[in-house]
Amino acid sequence: MTSLLGITLFVLALMLAIFLHEGGHFATAKFFGMKVERFFLGFGPTVWSFRRGETEYGIKALPLGGFCKIAGMSPYENDGNFLEEDRSVQAAAEPTPPERQFRSKPAWQRAIVLAAGSITHFLVAILLTWMVLVAIGIGTGQATTTIDRTVPLSVGQPSPAQKGGLRAGDQIVAVSGRPVSGFNDLRAALADKGDQQITIEYVRDGQRRSTTVVAASQNGRGFLGFQPTEQTRRIGVLAALPESIKLFWDTTVATVKGLGSFVTGLADRMTAPQAAPGGGAGGGEVGDSGPIGIVGITRLAGQAVANNQWAIFIAILIQLNIVVGVFNLLPLPPMDGGYLAFVLWQVVTRREVDLRKVVPVAALIVGLLVMLTVGLVWLDITNPVPYPFR
Repeated sequence: MTSLLGITLFVLALMLAIFLHEGGHFATAKFFGMKVERFFLGFGPTVWSFRRGETEYGIKALPLGGFCKIAGMSPYENDGNFLEEDRSVQAAAEPTPPERQFRSKPAWQRAIVLAAGSITHFLVAILLTWMVLVAIGIGTGQATTTIDRTVPLSVGQPSPAQKGGLRAGDQIVAVSGRPVSGFNDLRAALADKGDQQITIEYVRDGQRRSTTVVAASQNGRGFLGFQPTEQTRRIGVLAALPESIKLFWDTTVATVKGLGSFVTGLADRMTAPQAAPGGGAGGGEVGDSGPIGIVGITRLAGQAVANNQWAIFIAILIQLNIVVGVFNLLPLPPMDGGYLAFVLWQVVTRREVDLRKVVPVAALIVGLLVMLTVGLVWLDITNPVPYPFR
């Protein structure tokens, strides 16, 4: 299985996440009776669009996001969203009644519409976590006799497992005729076999096979040279729901805390030594290497699928949805959190925010985000984060 499949699946999942994000705004706005004028994926020139009812749907040239234009987001510029792209092609057939405009709705309805995008990401993260717990399982911390990967004794010196033709996925069931049902059994069976020729019986693709190797010796104990897989425990359909919410909450809290060390992490990433061209074996967690751009995340997702590590692939999607959801709620224009801050300001002060004064601030933040994105892409290419899940 190649990385290309994983990259393709990740890109499709990313586009689906964007669609669901904007769909959250769209559905809640429609539910509260607001007029949705435009629903587009991407930015820049329009590639394709059609109109159904009062809403224009379409795709734009740059698939870097999307937008859902709701009537009455701003009292200025002919009722246009002050950050909307391609405003020149707006064609409101008729003025929107005040009762259907965003700014005329109660504050709690506006807050729900604005937060709906991030809430959608959070719901997706919880759903994916639930799927992992039910279908794949969660690690128990106990090693098994199934090989995750073989490990050489040293550079250029293959281990007994490698010499014997053992590979990832093989389950060792006996050592020199002694059955082993767990990793502790395997260690006990190898304890006095250092530098001795032994027969390893294993199961591959449902078939029992055997190979003869000479066990390596370390401190008088025999070993084969492989990394075992971790035992997993599946959780029932109903029991997995509260567990998935708990795991989601723990990950979200860790993500929020991680935002506080973003700058230092970026500095560490810029000064870190370059990884090997192939990505290297790596170690530790992805987050230990500092922030990663979309190119780096896509590469890690592709490598996860290439290594048949679907749980890791889904974990990357879970983390991505949580990060995007949290980031979008930051009280900075033009993010949804910025608009939420405007709604709160209006509730507290009873005064509307003059969006014309916000435009320069929003433009500055957009410029900084573009610079940050370009910088992370450059780091992803010139100093890629090693794949840490081998």
